[in-house]
Order: sequence, then C-alpha cells, then structure tokens
Amino acid sequence: MSRRILLVALASAVLVLGGVGLWSHHQDGERDAHLERGRALLATSFAEAPELHDLPAGDALAAFEAAEALGAAIPAERASAEALAFLQAGDLVSSAGALREAKRPGWTARLRLVAAAIAASRGHEADAREHVNEALILSADGDDPADHRRALLFAGDLALDASESRSARDAFAELAELEPEVAAVHNRLGLALEGLGEWEPARDAVRRAVSLDPELTDGWINRGRQARALGELDEAAEAFEHATELAPARSDAWLGFGLSALDRGDPAAARPALERASELAPESVDASLALADLLAAEGRLDEAADAYRLTLRDNLHHAAGWVKLGNVLFALGEKADAAFAHRRALERDPSLAAAHNGLGAALIGIDDDAAQAALRTAAELDAADPHPLMNLALLAERRGDRDAARDAWQRAAERDPDSLVVAERLAALR
Repeated sequence: MSRRILLVALASAVLVLGGVGLWSHHQDGERDAHLERGRALLATSFAEAPELHDLPAGDALAAFEAAEALGAAIPAERASAEALAFLQAGDLVSSAGALREAKRPGWTARLRLVAAAIAASRGHEADAREHVNEALILSADGDDPADHRRALLFAGDLALDASESRSARDAFAELAELEPEVAAVHNRLGLALEGLGEWEPARDAVRRAVSLDPELTDGWINRGRQARALGELDEAAEAFEHATELAPARSDAWLGFGLSALDRGDPAAARPALERASELAPESVDASLALADLLAAEGRLDEAADAYRLTLRDNLHHAAGWVKLGNVLFALGEKADAAFAHRRALERDPSLAAAHNGLGAALIGIDDDAAQAALRTAAELDAADPHPLMNLALLAERRGDRDAARDAWQRAAERDPDSLVVAERLAALR
C-alpha cells in the first residue's frame, strides 16, 4: 500500500513539474512577444513616421510594461518609450524625468531627439540645436537610418524657425534625396525655397507633397498661401477650400479661404470663412486683423479702424497690423494719425516697404521732404511694387517738377505695365 502511494505521489510531482515548465515556457514566449512588439513599434520607418510625434510610443510603452510584468529587465527601453509618450502628450516635466532614466546606459540618437524636442518646446533653441547635431553624429553610421532622417528633418525645422532658409533648404534637399516619397519632406522643402525667394521650385515642391499625400492639410494650406502671394486667386481659393474639407477645425485653412475671397473682391464669401476662423482660434491675431480687413473692404472704415486698434492694443509688436491701421486712417483723411501708425510699424520692422510707402503718402503736404525720403526707401525695398513710385510721381507733380513726375510714372509703368492710371498720367505728361 505504501509503495502504491509513493508511486502516485511521484507521478503527481512529475505532472506538476511538467505543468510549471509548460507555464514558464508560455510565459517566456509571451514576454518575448511583448518585447518584440514594443521594439518593432519604436523602429517604425521614417516613411511611416517622419517625426517623433508620429511614432506609436504609447503602444510601445504598453508592450514594454507588459514584458516587465512577465519578468523582463528593460528599464532603459521602457523609460525611452515613456519619455517619448510623455513628450507626445505635452508633459515635458515627466518626459524629462523619464529621459534621465533612459540615458543612464548612454545617449542614443533617439534620446537626443527627445531631448531636442523638450528643449525646443521650452524655447531653448541653442540646446535643441546641440542635441540635434549630436543625434546626427550618433545616427550617421547607425544600422537604422530612420532617426538620422528624423534628425535631418529636425535640423531643417530649427533652421526654418530661425529664418535660416538656406540651411533649411540644404537639410530638406538632402532628405528629399534619401526619402523621395515622403510628402512632409517636400512640403518643408517648399517652405525653405519660398524663404529664398525661389517661388517656382517652392511651388513644385509643395505640389509634389500634395500629390504624394492628397490628405496633407499643411500642404494644401501652403499651396493656397503661395498661390495667393503670387496673385493666382482662383488656385488659392481652391487649395484653401480643399484644406477646410480635409480639416474643418483648422483655423488657418478658413483664414486663407476668407482672405482669398477678400482678394477677389467678394466680402460676402469672405465673411463666413473669416468668422469661422475667428471662432476656431479666438486668440489669433491674424484672424482678428482679417475681420478688420473685412470691415474695410465693406467700406465700414470707422469700424475697421476701431477693430484694428482693439487688436493692436494687446499686440503692439504686430508691424503689419499698424500698417493696416495706417492705411484705413489715411483713407479716412486722418493723415497725421496715419503717419503715426506707420511710424509705429517701422519701429517694429524698419524693412517693411509698405510702412515706408504709407508714411510717405501720409506726409505729402505735411512734410514733403520726409515724404520723398520715405517713398524712395519703399521703392528700393520692394522692387516690384509700383505704388511708392506712383506716390513719388504725385509728389513731384505737387511740386511742379514735371521731369521728376514723368520719370517716376515711367518707372511705375515698368513695374505695372497694365495699370490704366499709370498710362493715363504718363500720357498727360508727354
């Protein structure tokens, strides 16, 4: 009897041990599957996730945490995913804390990019550039090129933000050669080329972006903005309208659509778009100024002047806003106040040709010498605008200097050959 009990006990022990082994093997497999999934998510290609914010960090973090619950010892990997997830959520303090844990074994290109993003979000541009440069070095010869490409993209973005268009162009052009099918790269390249005044290549780049990704809202907005700047108002309106369809909550899409309608002389179409832009972004200075532009276009000049003043009260730095106010005050016949507004604009941006032109126009009959100096400066700063030359011609006529007036009208005609006003005034002086 005792022998039989012993055999049963031994058999039971074997079964238990076998079950433990099977369970342990299953647990190891599950742990490894979680690890593999987390690592794969963070290794998403550049084409699928061009920016850090595109990476599925939250899902990766969940996979790493599940692996750790099953016995994996991966504190640095889990902390790296955590730093990225907190960054994507906008929690810079928690992201920086996780970053400190993640970099204990040493910096990686990915961690440098996270550090750069934290620094940039805090306005520490020099620190951000240093981290990006280190990321470029660390990733230059790495097995995974994705973070090297993200570092190039980040470097270009920092250059764009600093108005360093040539450096931005170089970074994005290199990236476009490495990743010719990524829409975001071509969109940014278009912005850099635009900053260099290379309008046709800039437009080609943005058009390439939206052809690669027809749902790239930023690309459609940039396409509309470029077309509007070049006076191609139908294309601008179509691009902005498409952007509003793709992203109905994007204030800048509605703003561009409304401004395009104003440019076409259609305030009725502009009003609902501009009001929608203001609703979506009530703190937007550009939307507020655009509503004032609408009032001016509707001929409600006193209301427009009040609207400009209200916006500028909390945005004294906005040079273009002061120009707009100055133009409306000039139209109201308040030339001294108009001159004051244009001077305020020039205090903030001395290179603003429109402010020099507005100041010169306002000073005609008040201080003709100062008016002439301002108008000449405007004509030099903007080689395409005929208005400073037209105002110089009017000033010369006022002074009785027909030769100077004729010369100014002729130069204005060269800038705007289709202007009937210029042609008539020039013919009258011949």
